[in-house]
Amino acid sequence: MKLRTRLLSTVAAIGLGAVALPAAADDFFFNATAVGGFGAPTYGKVSLTQVGTGVLFNVVLDPEFNFVTTGNHFVFSFSGTGVAVGDIGPITDAGPQTFSVTSPDAVNPPFGSFQFGIACATNCSNGNSAGGYNDPLSFTVANSAIADFLVLSTNAGNLGPAYFASDVVWRADTQAFGATGAIGVTTVTTPVPEPETYALLLAGLGAMGFVAKRRRKTA
Repeated sequence: MKLRTRLLSTVAAIGLGAVALPAAADDFFFNATAVGGFGAPTYGKVSLTQVGTGVLFNVVLDPEFNFVTTGNHFVFSFSGTGVAVGDIGPITDAGPQTFSVTSPDAVNPPFGSFQFGIACATNCSNGNSAGGYNDPLSFTVANSAIADFLVLSTNAGNLGPAYFASDVVWRADTQAFGATGAIGVTTVTTPVPEPETYALLLAGLGAMGFVAKRRRKTA
């Protein structure tokens, strides 16, 4: 009987623990811009995946956009708790571009100042006939967890602070390119647990109730 009780307690712990586990991957959607020509959101997403002791960033734009380098904007900006420049890399996109990292105070208006800014170093484009460069933009940040990057920018403009921002160009079709400007992620959504997680939670609660009932009877 004691063994059975221990087994049920273990099931309860596993079921409840599954709900408390941090997400292994999260998507954050670009939902804000000051460029009216970009139309209604969303404009792409930032996917963060926990890979061992680091986080993989994968920035994917909607089909009508390319990355671009204009004015004082960065290709991509973000902040992170306990992150150093040396933790970031390698940085790649779908083209021949190379990139560098600027820190601190990586300004990406109108979304404010971020801790890190990824800038194009070679084969860069300001839009126009060059058309920008294709996504995805990918890199890894070592010694980090997904929660480390839920940090809002400071000194934001009229669109408010953002978690991430990117400089993009809108392409009317595969040949013609149009407006350029920044897009940002200003809100985050708590991930919805998978059905299997709910099942584990219910199993854990049921096992805890059974264990409690057995203990009352033997008290």
